[in-house]
Amino acid sequence: MRLIILATILFSNIYGNNQITIGTIDSEPKEKIYKFQILADYLQKKLMKKNTKVNVEIAKDISTAVQLINSKKMDIYIDSVYPTLLVQKDTDMTTACKRWKKGKEGYKSFIFTKKDSDIEKISDLKGKTIVFEDKYSTSGYYIPKKAILNEGLNLAQDGKSDSVNFIFSKSEQNSVAWLMFGKADAAVLDDKSFKSLDQNLFKVIYKSQLIPRHLVSFSKNINEDLKTYILNILYDMDKEKEGIEVLKKFSKTKKFSPITIEDNKIVKGL
Repeated sequence: MRLIILATILFSNIYGNNQITIGTIDSEPKEKIYKFQILADYLQKKLMKKNTKVNVEIAKDISTAVQLINSKKMDIYIDSVYPTLLVQKDTDMTTACKRWKKGKEGYKSFIFTKKDSDIEKISDLKGKTIVFEDKYSTSGYYIPKKAILNEGLNLAQDGKSDSVNFIFSKSEQNSVAWLMFGKADAAVLDDKSFKSLDQNLFKVIYKSQLIPRHLVSFSKNINEDLKTYILNILYDMDKEKEGIEVLKKFSKTKKFSPITIEDNKIVKGL
């Protein structure tokens, strides 16, 4: 019995966590819980020798995620760049690696209009209406919003002629439809989604640099030894059969890979 207790104490000193929780945000979490649970089960299997249980927590919004992280109820946060930056702002979370969600290392944000529009550049959006996707979208809100503000323009929802007026569509399909039917003068999509449209109908007036698709952040609640161990599990997933199957079920993730110097420069510049 003393040996068992001693082993448990030694483990706690080395790894510091008998359980960890991975998560993200989603206002309708059912599907996210299912997908994250697949990854959690895989990690727990790999961490079995470390006696570490892996849980899943899907927060309804950023403030809830921050509260969970600060109360040590969420240890690993996986999301796109913008919500990740919002979470990191008020927690001890730091970026550890990136996730190639849906097979993509990164994406670009496009602002586009109808082909026959007189809008040719961002400055022409003054007094016009742009449709964003939602307030937590990196490519569908944060990046194009920054590009507009960097041009010295104001963004507003009050219809003033000296501002770029904006609305949220809640989906890419709505954004395209609202542009086509005149509810908006410009819209925003990521590069892959835009390229799926009929290119004869639209023109691009802004392209962003390549932004990392998804980031994986760790709380300081996970010590460096365990963090390194988990990262190595993630990095090796695309090299073995079971890991590849789990990645496919986890929103067609291609792999997890280290953050590069260029990635850090891009993210810090946002």
